[in-house]
Amino acid sequence: MQLEKAYGRRNGYWRWECCAAYPRRACSCWGLRAQARGAQAQNDPVADAIQSSSSLWSPPPEGDGPAAPARETEQDLPNLPGEVDVEKVQWLSERHVKVFINSPSMPGEPIAVQLLLPRDWNQTPDRTFPAVWHLDGMRARDDWSGWTLETNIERYYADKNVLVVMPVGGESSFYTDWNEPDNGENYQWESFLLDELPHVLAQGWRANDRRAIVGLSMGGTAAMNLAAHRPEMFDFVGSFSGYLDTSSLGMPQAIHGAMQEAGGYNAWRMWGPSDSPRWRENDPKLNVGNLAGISMYISAGSGNTGEWDQPSTSNPRFPDNPAAFGLEALSRMTSETFIQYARREGVDVTARFRDSGTHSWPYWQFEMSQSFPQMADALGLEANDRGVTFNVGGAIGKLDREAEALNLQSQDRYRDFEGLGMCLSGEYRVAGGVAQDFSGGRGYWSEATGAHFAWGRIGGRYHEIGGPESPLGFPTTSETITPDGVGRFNHFEHGSIYWTPDTGAQVVMADIANAWADEGWETGRLGYPTSERYDVPGGVAQDFEGGYIVKPNEGDARVVLGAIGAAYRAGGGPAETSLGLPLTDEIPLPKDNGFFQRFEHGNIYWSHGSGAHAVPDGDIMPHGGTTGWENGPFGYPVGPQRQIPAGGLEQEFQGGWIRQINGEIEEERR
Repeated sequence: MQLEKAYGRRNGYWRWECCAAYPRRACSCWGLRAQARGAQAQNDPVADAIQSSSSLWSPPPEGDGPAAPARETEQDLPNLPGEVDVEKVQWLSERHVKVFINSPSMPGEPIAVQLLLPRDWNQTPDRTFPAVWHLDGMRARDDWSGWTLETNIERYYADKNVLVVMPVGGESSFYTDWNEPDNGENYQWESFLLDELPHVLAQGWRANDRRAIVGLSMGGTAAMNLAAHRPEMFDFVGSFSGYLDTSSLGMPQAIHGAMQEAGGYNAWRMWGPSDSPRWRENDPKLNVGNLAGISMYISAGSGNTGEWDQPSTSNPRFPDNPAAFGLEALSRMTSETFIQYARREGVDVTARFRDSGTHSWPYWQFEMSQSFPQMADALGLEANDRGVTFNVGGAIGKLDREAEALNLQSQDRYRDFEGLGMCLSGEYRVAGGVAQDFSGGRGYWSEATGAHFAWGRIGGRYHEIGGPESPLGFPTTSETITPDGVGRFNHFEHGSIYWTPDTGAQVVMADIANAWADEGWETGRLGYPTSERYDVPGGVAQDFEGGYIVKPNEGDARVVLGAIGAAYRAGGGPAETSLGLPLTDEIPLPKDNGFFQRFEHGNIYWSHGSGAHAVPDGDIMPHGGTTGWENGPFGYPVGPQRQIPAGGLEQEFQGGWIRQINGEIEEERR
């Protein structure tokens, strides 16, 4: 399955974990597939990932997040404040998008925000949803949120009706407004998160005014500060191993040291000198009174060896990663201080202090699931919105059962059905048929096509263009591995979507697909599509790895590929070349096993000895005909047609030059 391939094995989890995460369900956990997952890499002030003997937590997955190109689209939201606008949207799947936002607070490169769409996003298009913000740690990456790389967050929230919001980037930033730039960054995260992002979420992604915010480590500190600075915005705030005392003796220095280690940042440029008022303004314990009335969840371990830690050889009580121990101990100490201040202020807080566990991702994933029931209460979620189990019936259910059986056949081309995961909805009506949502994709059925699945990048692209209401219509196959084993495809009533890690998901409509099929699909000289169809003067075109397919408004689609295709591309391709659209496919020539192709305004010739060159319509071309074309004394063209400085045109051939000067043809034979 393409999504699984792109993400490695980050999305699956064990059956027992599912039961812990979804306590309302019977432990049969219907619809889930037990899959090992790997996600242990640190994303906080720890240099190396902890190594665990637990079968659940394997070493960090290789690679840098989903590598497959995602389809990029525009999103015009006219009522955003100031100069805020959406640069582009990447659809990673039907329910996972990456939004790039131009921020006046942090101008320059757009800020990426990953979104996991609510369970009922597709079947209730007019409904709004509460949002749950997940903030990253000290080593936040600038390409992907650590929550998607290192936890089961996609699977966990798949059956819940909340919009999951994960800002990307912000290494060592504490998601705050900095006093001055440092290390090439002018961080103004608080202004972006509180003043700009909510408008994008409301207008573009159906977020309502109910919000929860949680974070790990640095993100836990930030979550408490953001909620304290703007308490009217949030119904719930959670800190998982956060530092909730920032201004007490030694804490500014400790934070400065951590920021120096995690990217070389200077904390004094963030909030000023250690005795600056801004350190107190951003100290959660001193602002706890502002959080009265907000549901709060605070957690931390002790730093001692826990379930997901490798014990030290010298003392099994302590982990073999001293940094993971020390950071969690510091978090525990500051979190306990915060609780003391909260009690003095009479502010209610849920505290979950574990007697073991280090500063690492397995525990933050655990706390995510433990805190959700309280978060759901704070957001006012109905029981049905907190996680449900649906039965799969009808034709879609029959296909699901067949897919389960096919998974046992490792060589079957449909073996990746395994990634569909749990059922998230009952069947609901779509244009001319029904659909049903799964955590990894959607099932579709119509009377004409039967039942088929779409998921991953292909499913995301299909959903983006309108699903069954798009020009493609309903799927006629489920996602299938291509014969070469490189890509994936779904066929639809009126076309196909093809995907590879290098080309992304591209729509190929039937008129183009028919010509592509004649060339041998992806195993032919054209290879895979690299663009979607686009308008050109007099028709449409689509780019492929090995050339073009061009469809005139009237007439058949034509293929331009190989060396002739390269020459066509060099001249501007179907959109800009003076040759116009192709009128024929390649035509073989007896001499030197050459080829030529006829275009609206000229020909392109090729042979091994001459290469590929265009001969535009005009006086030179018909004169070549009078001499026998390539079989005559001039042979094939060996260079482009060019202007003569004194006026006129000339072109070099194997046997000499043909020139047009003042309307007269001149020959220069070798």
